Amino acid sequence: MAWDANRPVPWKRLTREAAIFLVIGAVAMLVFVKDPKPSSFIGLVIGMFFYVGFVAVLSKFGYERQSIRDARAQRQAVASAAAAAPPAGGKARPAPTKRTSTGPSQRPNRSTKKRRK
Repeated sequence: MAWDANRPVPWKRLTREAAIFLVIGAVAMLVFVKDPKPSSFIGLVIGMFFYVGFVAVLSKFGYERQSIRDARAQRQAVASAAAAAPPAGGKARPAPTKRTSTGPSQRPNRSTKKRRK
């Protein structure tokens, strides 16, 4: 898709996501890094701005991330359509016969036949 200046940018959603990532990153850094430096937190804030800017540019090109609610609705629609559709094979498998056994447990033991004679 081409750049379209008229496409809206979801600023509120982008800043909310970036703030959540910033908080999670800061907490993880406080928990897992032995001696966190202030420059690390400044790097997190700069990364947040890069994230918001990059996704804003992508949204101008037409990228729209699917929400969890939309994905769930799509998955349920596919599942209900699959349940309503007839089976793909068309007809059922035939019953097993002498020539189409289900495995070695169904084969006769030839050694017992020799003993009986």
